[in-house]
Amino acid sequence: MKFKLPAALLLTGMLSGLLIGCTSGSQNDAESNNEGTNTAVAKTEIYWVAPERVACQGIVPMQCLVVNKVVDGKTSEWQYFYNDIAGFEYKPGSFYKLSVETSAVANPAADASSLTYKLIAEIDKKQNHYAENTMLTENRQWNLKQLTGLGNVNPMMLKQPAYISIAGDRLSGFSGCNNIFGQVQHLFEAEEVQNSLLKLGPLGSTLMACADPNGNAVEQKLQQVLGDVNAIKVQWPFLNMYQNDELMIQFVAEDWD
Repeated sequence: MKFKLPAALLLTGMLSGLLIGCTSGSQNDAESNNEGTNTAVAKTEIYWVAPERVACQGIVPMQCLVVNKVVDGKTSEWQYFYNDIAGFEYKPGSFYKLSVETSAVANPAADASSLTYKLIAEIDKKQNHYAENTMLTENRQWNLKQLTGLGNVNPMMLKQPAYISIAGDRLSGFSGCNNIFGQVQHLFEAEEVQNSLLKLGPLGSTLMACADPNGNAVEQKLQQVLGDVNAIKVQWPFLNMYQNDELMIQFVAEDWD
């Protein structure tokens, strides 16, 4: 499954050109206060870097990092990053938390960025980033409440409800007829949907025949949609999964009451 970003972010990236790495000439003059020189004004910023690069359009087509700037201790929103970070050796597969020195240079060349970035320190590196107070634990069962594309089938009316458990780098559960299991390849848990990221690996399952047509319908659709979701939000007692900005699956914690 391809790495995806919310639809609003994709549109923003297309419209903005150089969203990170370019600012207006007036901003350069105000920040540098040294018109006609190349004196840099530096500041320290904190960024999370996503586990995969994404195709983007700068001056030419390129592969961009995707970053989330930390402002006042909170993540902001994932966006394309069109620059290099000097001293940062990026390897896909992990979320990096970086301390970066950002410098605004007065009067850059017409085809050059007005900002430069230099790594100060790698603060953290992990495959999945769960909130400190996460409710996603291997001991919690999330029962399927709502699933897009089911028509008149109510997943809560199955003889045995579909459910998942998700924690660490593993997902397991029951999809309506069979047990399922898979890998959490990337997960970034955040309070806001646009700040989260989710990518699940291919699902495996047992191969029992399904006599219940409703159970079969839920199973096929659930396994399909779990491969499409790319954002996540836990708002007790619900676990919501999204594709871009659209709610695709809603689970409810079995132990919520």
